[in-house]
Amino acid sequence: MLSALALLVTMWIVVPAAHTFLWLVAVAASEWSLWLGAFGFAGALLGLISLTRKKSRKGIVACAFGLLTVALALYPPLAVYKLAKANEVELSLARYTFGSKIENSNPPQLFTFSTINGQSLQLDFYTPASEVAATSSSSLRPAIIVVHGGSWNGGERGDFPQWNRWLARQGYAVFDIDYRLAPQPNWQTATRDVQCAVRWVKRHAPQLNVDAGRIALLGRSAGGHLALLAAYSHDDPAFVSDCQNSADSNDDTLDHNIVANVRAVVAFYAPTDLRWAYDNPANELVIDGPATLRRFTGGTPQTRSNIYDSASPIAHVNSNAPPTLLIHGGQDQLVRRENMERLARVLDKSNAPHKTLFIPYAKHGFDYNFDGWGAQIVQPVMLRFLRAHLDPLRLIAAGLRLNFFRTPTNPPDKN
Repeated sequence: MLSALALLVTMWIVVPAAHTFLWLVAVAASEWSLWLGAFGFAGALLGLISLTRKKSRKGIVACAFGLLTVALALYPPLAVYKLAKANEVELSLARYTFGSKIENSNPPQLFTFSTINGQSLQLDFYTPASEVAATSSSSLRPAIIVVHGGSWNGGERGDFPQWNRWLARQGYAVFDIDYRLAPQPNWQTATRDVQCAVRWVKRHAPQLNVDAGRIALLGRSAGGHLALLAAYSHDDPAFVSDCQNSADSNDDTLDHNIVANVRAVVAFYAPTDLRWAYDNPANELVIDGPATLRRFTGGTPQTRSNIYDSASPIAHVNSNAPPTLLIHGGQDQLVRRENMERLARVLDKSNAPHKTLFIPYAKHGFDYNFDGWGAQIVQPVMLRFLRAHLDPLRLIAAGLRLNFFRTPTNPPDKN
């Protein structure tokens, strides 16, 4: 029974899930596979002991199931071994087994960055490590604005708090934001909300000890799509918003002259070409991708062709696109890996700086395990990327430190 149960869970590492619940099982199995392998090994060992006492069909089955479980459990670490070496990352079995503790310093501060039609859009502000009370040009921190996933109609800010705390410990000011999930279609409003959050952070940068010229967007899944789209289309009239009804000012024109551009963007397993994604869904037993896109855009590629193009990050790429880091897993059953590959080719043709990180074993949502093999590789790679493109000396040398706006004298009001 031990061998059979371990195999029943471990098999979903490689077998396509037949239901959303089984996809969740698959994510857990692939991220904690060695624990399942240990159960499988124990079952095989018990089966072997049974065989030494008397020849038993159950003992043979237990050995076979247990050894197969061990083989499947070894797939994730073996699949990323070469990737780790190529990216100069040292994988830690101790960290994988026992986890890493990210200290809870101060709880995030809550701000309302916009109120639209009575709906408050809020953000959690994680103060960067080694923060000082006095604000000076030498102590201004780079910022990362985090956009949550959830198929554009679900999810919530704070889905991955351990990552936010970790980024803050690296010296980044982290803003985990809301955006409008309803009513759908929300392809424009959600993107505008992300850009509005960028403008809010820039406007209040001095009070929050943030460098407004060093801001990056980071998103997962649908949030990765919005992060890419907001970063690439900040000057597109279809998305530019004046952030009306700003919660902390009666003067709605303050945000109007603030440019919502960012210095870099990071996207985990994001849809990038909605027309292609509609025609080439992933595992529809897990999620009905075409139906999700119809809700988000308000129609099909045939009925709303222009919208599918406008809402696709791939359609907004040019040589001025901010440096982009794309991360995707080879076993993603919600968003196919070709989304990353297609965008990477367009970025390459446009001579836009970018990097891709492909994790062969990983499922959609693999980074939920902060200490998993995939996360252990992503973290140093992402840090190198962020430091390379948010380094103040690099920006000064390139002549990219610009004054985008006039700052208010009063600090933002907390909710």
